[in-house]
Amino acid sequence: MCMDNRKHLHIPDNFAFIIRSGGANLRYSEFKVSYAIGVGQVSHIALIGHNNCGMVNLISRKNDFITGLINTAGWEKERAEEHFMHFAPMFEIGNETDFILNETKRLRLRYPKIVIAPLIYLVDDNRLYFIKENQTSP
Repeated sequence: MCMDNRKHLHIPDNFAFIIRSGGANLRYSEFKVSYAIGVGQVSHIALIGHNNCGMVNLISRKNDFITGLINTAGWEKERAEEHFMHFAPMFEIGNETDFILNETKRLRLRYPKIVIAPLIYLVDDNRLYFIKENQTSP
């Protein structure tokens, strides 16, 4: 699920592996996914994104990102700018729902025996929804 601190899953202990990643983007967490599958014998994945995600339109947060690294982490401005410009394109997700559906398709190709459910949490009503995928007719 997304790393957003506004979300907390209420699940039993030892029920699931949880990988939190900005935008529910698992592209750079694939080893963790593979570990959960290979060692933990995970056979189902709930891919959970949410609306109003900070990984959408990252460029609009550039100044806050840089200022935060300068003020909070003690970075030099140039280093913070380089860091943002290098990584923002890798982590920008565009539209939340479209990204979750595309990530679901990508993960299904990577792990064909794993059931992957695309879900979205709406911060407006605090509910979790299954994202219906478009069915193509044969």
